[in-house]
Amino acid sequence: MPVLDPSFKRAMVYLFMGTRGGRNRVKIVEMVKDQPSNPNRISEVLDLDYKTVQHHLKVLGENGVLVANDKESYGAIYFLTPYFEKYYGILSAMWAEFGESEK
Repeated sequence: MPVLDPSFKRAMVYLFMGTRGGRNRVKIVEMVKDQPSNPNRISEVLDLDYKTVQHHLKVLGENGVLVANDKESYGAIYFLTPYFEKYYGILSAMWAEFGESEK
């Protein structure tokens, strides 16, 4: 398993565990990993407000987690970036551990 760059790890901890929207971001990333989707589909499947999904997609894009095939298009499909996908296993384990610590 690849070693996680400390600055990347800090950014991911903040992005997914240090903010109120972190849980929704985890849900979005997990969905997009298995099923690249557009904002409308993500909103429907996860039962989140469309504007909320748009906000999280913007934040995830700015932090190198997701990329869209065409950001200008209404039906843009979002995918994990290759860099984020490389570390997905480590981050997924962190999310699971964090979820257990909150119980």
